[in-house]
Amino acid sequence: MCHKGSRQRPGRMRPLDPLFPLSSHRSPPHRLPSLFRSLSYIPEGAAPAKAHPPVVARGGTWNNVFINRIPNGSGSGGGRMDHRAQRSVALSLFTFTALALAVYAYAVNPVTGKSELALVSFTPEEEIALGAEAYGPAVQQQGGFYRDQALEAYVQGVGMRLARVSHRPNLDYRYRVLNSSVPNAFALPGGFIVINRGLLVGLKNEAEMAAVLGHETGHVTAKHSLAGYQRALASNMLLAGVSIAAGGTAGVMELSGITASLVNNGFSLGQEREADGLGIDYMVKAGYNPEGAVQLQEYFYSELEGGKNPMFVEGLFRTHPFSKERMDNARAYIANRYPATVKNPNYTLNETIFLQKTTRLRKVQKAYDIADEGDKLLKEKRYGEALAKYQAAAAREPDQAPFPSSIGRVHLILKEYPAAESSLQRAVRLDDEFFEPHLLLGALRYLKKEYRAAIPELGRSMDLIPTKQAAA
Repeated sequence: MCHKGSRQRPGRMRPLDPLFPLSSHRSPPHRLPSLFRSLSYIPEGAAPAKAHPPVVARGGTWNNVFINRIPNGSGSGGGRMDHRAQRSVALSLFTFTALALAVYAYAVNPVTGKSELALVSFTPEEEIALGAEAYGPAVQQQGGFYRDQALEAYVQGVGMRLARVSHRPNLDYRYRVLNSSVPNAFALPGGFIVINRGLLVGLKNEAEMAAVLGHETGHVTAKHSLAGYQRALASNMLLAGVSIAAGGTAGVMELSGITASLVNNGFSLGQEREADGLGIDYMVKAGYNPEGAVQLQEYFYSELEGGKNPMFVEGLFRTHPFSKERMDNARAYIANRYPATVKNPNYTLNETIFLQKTTRLRKVQKAYDIADEGDKLLKEKRYGEALAKYQAAAAREPDQAPFPSSIGRVHLILKEYPAAESSLQRAVRLDDEFFEPHLLLGALRYLKKEYRAAIPELGRSMDLIPTKQAAA
């Protein structure tokens, strides 16, 4: 996700990259475009932009660089560390890791009541801070939020109905809709839970949505993401010691990279099974018919077997391993624990209200289907055809910011700067809290040699997604 800047000779510019920045309706993140690597260079005579400080995400407390700034003699950092110093640092890392494992060897899981390995002991406030640090960048990189206040309130209401009966009801839960066509959902420590537009639009009733949100709530209550963070942190510390002891300094992650793994690494099949059971428990306690969980698993199975939507493979099934066994286990779990609920009218599926609340979403999705076709054409460098798709999507749904943003991106690739600026400014007006049009506007103004005007747009993008991708 992060690339180093590269200086070039005055007057020379790398060609524009057709995969420019992320699109809100596109599949997972692409490589950083060459244009933004070139933004680190300002021609002679131009007013240089103020250099960005080392990137620290919101909260910052977990994001300090931990070992990879050790001087190695290859740059401006100074001379090479001698072997005695290397061994000393390595010994310190090993000692710290051993002490941490001894002091924080176990923590009680609030769901199972069992003791689990915990390298770092997190208070609830620290857990929330960790989740908050990863939340903003994760949302921005995957498309930003889907803007529909009524739908947001509905999803938050269903989520809180589940959270109140969970094992950890006192967390500050947030349930939001991500503006991505990729069918997926994710949960971060502290109660940050997201369901993608591409998954929500395929559901048929509120109980199915509750099964998704309950499952993700189970990941939070059982501290599954936190467990992955602990493992990544321990591995990083040990690898750092080994690397330095061997005379090297490279290959060690920043803590920001470990934080990013909260979203990207996914969960084990065992954690998925546990979250399935917890989601069903929370559904029943909240008054939902657990048959919705079985219907959800059947939906996943049909997509896995039929291969109808390849986005399921790159989205949901990548981060949430699925198997027919999980579907069968859900049926057995309900039959064993909640046999009286399936036919009980007090436990609802809420199909009618769900279809009412998501009517607008299903209408808008038709425009995103067209824009998704545009993304495929753009990857093939069929710019005119891609532009036509984006324009058709915008004509159907003119209030969706990703469409003018994508239109502006194509115009920028074609060096049609006035048209690009008009579209990107419209995208910003529609959604000022999505980084992509700000990033593109900053690039556009840089290409027009309007260097001072580029800085506020790039700065705004940096505020929204504090990573090297936005600061490049």
